[in-house]
Amino acid sequence: MSAHRFGPNFPRLLTAALLQEIPFALMIHFPGHLSDLGATEALIGVLYAASAAVSLLLRPLMGRVLDLVHRRTVLLVGGLINVAVIFSLITADIWGPYLWVLFLAWRTVQITLFTAMLTYGADSIPAERRTQGLAIFGLSGLIPIAIGGYVGDVVIDTFGFDGLFVLAGAIAFVSWLIVRTLPVLPVRGRQPRRSFWAALVQKNMLPLWFVALLFAVGIESLFTFTRTYVDERQIGTTGAFFAAYGIAAALTRIAGGKFYDRVPHRPLLVGSIVAYGTGLGIMALAGSEISLVLAAVVTGTAHGAVFPLLSSEVVNRARISERGSAMTVFTSLFDIALLLGAPAVGFLIVGFDYLVAFMAAGVTLIIGAVVYGMWDRWMVKTSTPFVSEESLE
Repeated sequence: MSAHRFGPNFPRLLTAALLQEIPFALMIHFPGHLSDLGATEALIGVLYAASAAVSLLLRPLMGRVLDLVHRRTVLLVGGLINVAVIFSLITADIWGPYLWVLFLAWRTVQITLFTAMLTYGADSIPAERRTQGLAIFGLSGLIPIAIGGYVGDVVIDTFGFDGLFVLAGAIAFVSWLIVRTLPVLPVRGRQPRRSFWAALVQKNMLPLWFVALLFAVGIESLFTFTRTYVDERQIGTTGAFFAAYGIAAALTRIAGGKFYDRVPHRPLLVGSIVAYGTGLGIMALAGSEISLVLAAVVTGTAHGAVFPLLSSEVVNRARISERGSAMTVFTSLFDIALLLGAPAVGFLIVGFDYLVAFMAAGVTLIIGAVVYGMWDRWMVKTSTPFVSEESLE
């Protein structure tokens, strides 16, 4: 499979995205730095929740900028800010306002870069291969997860957290240099540009927002609580779980991506969300390392299919002139899940146990997938037939 089949810019774009996400993966160790500075788990949680809240507040502006300014310009300006902030973290050796400002700025810029890179990819990949292209593009987020934890441990043990920040900043700068070689892609649509809020409430997008939020809650349930779950049940390891999860997701995208543009997306999405809910159910009942790995494989496989399918549907249904706003709404749902869904699962864990919490999350996803399928089908039947702008070009 040649990467050039997804457009002449795809190899460089994929490389830039991969290098952009590695610093983000390395920063999963950042809470350790905060702890060394005297922050408690509660204060760390507040800081991360604040970053999600700030990001959500800035989403309308972020979406508008992506629709009005060339994606490459956003990537170049945001990339420089990202590099500067990461290097500046070396000077933040006291828990206080200065560190807060740097961290909130970094998280906001990182999310902006991720959204802009994803939107640029959607712009540059030919429409007939978009879903497969986005599936391969998504490997830029999965691979760093697999290597970030281990590499970060080695660097911190050898050079401390300052070494981690230097490495992360250097890699981010290399990504910026590659982005400089990418061309400006003029993106114009036949339909006029509306506001960010118009993209949010567009009728045929509502089922997608619903099912994407469900999927995000499922992801945040696993990524937030797997470590404590493994510690309490004393089965397997967090590393083994996410290694199996990441490998399953990557293999699904590589092997299944070529079929995504040839089959109807709705039934595949419903089936994949149901599979994710089933994986959460297996997690709830897991009593051995084998069953834990099985849960990881099932959820990872579902993840590998869901994200490119949802991304492609969002791009296909949005007006070309509002693609930046639509992708911003899509990525914001993961912040909402972190703010609302993860705490809800946490309260269930505290009030009951992991079995009840993960089972409730799994059942919610399964029921929600069925609701999405019926809602989306009904909307297609009762609405004016949807025709992508690109089919008219």
